[in-house]
Amino acid sequence: MKHQIYCLILTGLFLISIQGVTFSQDLPEASIDEIKSEILRAFDKSIEAGEKLDASAISATTNDYYQAGFIDNGLYYSSFDDLMVNFKRGISGLQSQRINVDTKKVTVLSSNKALLTADGDFSAKLADGRTITGRFAWTFVYALMDDEWKVIHSHMSNPRI
Repeated sequence: MKHQIYCLILTGLFLISIQGVTFSQDLPEASIDEIKSEILRAFDKSIEAGEKLDASAISATTNDYYQAGFIDNGLYYSSFDDLMVNFKRGISGLQSQRINVDTKKVTVLSSNKALLTADGDFSAKLADGRTITGRFAWTFVYALMDDEWKVIHSHMSNPRI
């Protein structure tokens, strides 16, 4: 009887310990590296669009199909369109913007989902001639949609210095 209970406990512990593994997707290292490269290219396009203050190019890098929501400086936006209203209002007072990414890391979650985290600094020249600077920390969730990596959720913090 003790032996059966002992085996049952060990089996239970084994099943609990592998539970996390069963929900992950094993990918070959080459696939992971390729996905990381694709995500970094998509992210770099977003940075370029941001520096050009190009709202339509930024919109092209995003897909709100999942309606996952977007967070910007502590404000929650239930749709990307709502976020873009605020973004367009914000860039209307800018002449130019520079974004310097210090750190970026891609974590591949599956063959069609990935996470990118980044931090760095920015400077923006206002229409009145002043320049503001600050640090940022961002998280983006990407999904492969119609053979393109699109942002489906973001959490952006841009505190001013």
